[in-house]
Amino acid sequence: MNKTKISMASLLVLMMVVLGACGNGNNANSSGNSAAPSEASSNSGNAGGAGSTQENVTIRVGLVGGGMTPLIAQIGINDGSYEKAGITVKEEDFSSGADMVQALVGGSLDIALGSYEHVLRQQKNGLGVKAYGEIFNGGGYALVVKKDAPYQSLADLKGKTLAVTKVGSLSDTVLREGLKEVGIDGNKDVQIINGGSGATMLAAIESGKTAGGMTSEPTISQMVATGNYRVLYDPPYDFAGIVVMAKTDWVDKNQDAMRRFLQISSEINDRAQQDPASAVTAMQKAFNQIPADVMQTAVKNQLAKVPEGLKVTEAGAKKVSDIEIEQGVISEEIPFDKTVDLSLLPQ
Repeated sequence: MNKTKISMASLLVLMMVVLGACGNGNNANSSGNSAAPSEASSNSGNAGGAGSTQENVTIRVGLVGGGMTPLIAQIGINDGSYEKAGITVKEEDFSSGADMVQALVGGSLDIALGSYEHVLRQQKNGLGVKAYGEIFNGGGYALVVKKDAPYQSLADLKGKTLAVTKVGSLSDTVLREGLKEVGIDGNKDVQIINGGSGATMLAAIESGKTAGGMTSEPTISQMVATGNYRVLYDPPYDFAGIVVMAKTDWVDKNQDAMRRFLQISSEINDRAQQDPASAVTAMQKAFNQIPADVMQTAVKNQLAKVPEGLKVTEAGAKKVSDIEIEQGVISEEIPFDKTVDLSLLPQ
């Protein structure tokens, strides 16, 4: 490795350490509004701008911090779109989807933005949780390798060591699915190790400890921007990634609140799709160490995976369901209409 590459890699490691600290800081700033009431609170006001009057509502929304898969909500929270529409979003960040869904079921959240697998698991447990929309179609991770690595596809990685954030996590699941499609057994033909995220993942790839690592945005764009790395594999299949989930009894009592949240989310998506640059400033509030040009690339990458009309697709839901059955989490397929309700989305 020449001195230039060493220097650039060192700088990137430093940036990722700072980025990780930034992410922790975001978590520390979460509202932690566990004592709030179980119904969306409301008060009268002119929330819809000129010519319209709607009640202001407060919704407690959970997100898993550290990445950009909840992009639409992150934009809306940070640029004030929800607030301008009379929706006060009380954001609470979690380090895992399981903890977030536990808070949802326990009643300290109204809406959770997380993987569809959690909807299936709650349905299996007999709990009334459904997906009412989808803001990200995909696993949220891509396999990054050194730019000069000889590998051109997953099929070239047989016998290699690969890193995921944590074995058993979503990054592990989507990598194994990709390997399976090219005839590689993730348990026998490769070694899959824990790589963490950010600086630790970068160090594992840069040192040669692993041939590649599963990474999420904005780290992907940050690494590629150095010129030293490239994306080898970005899962191309439908996968119900980040859905808008809630308890059915909460939605029954707060249909207008959920409908308005989905309406504004759809408008945010339409606006960002037309002008991705308009979302950069809002996203830099969440990731303030990412340069504007890198963030714009990351935003474009994420927007490409926001489903049309924020609709959960049956193909994406089935993909998640099949994986859950294969892993023994659920024993049989749960009908789509038992887990998904798209009736409150804008028509």
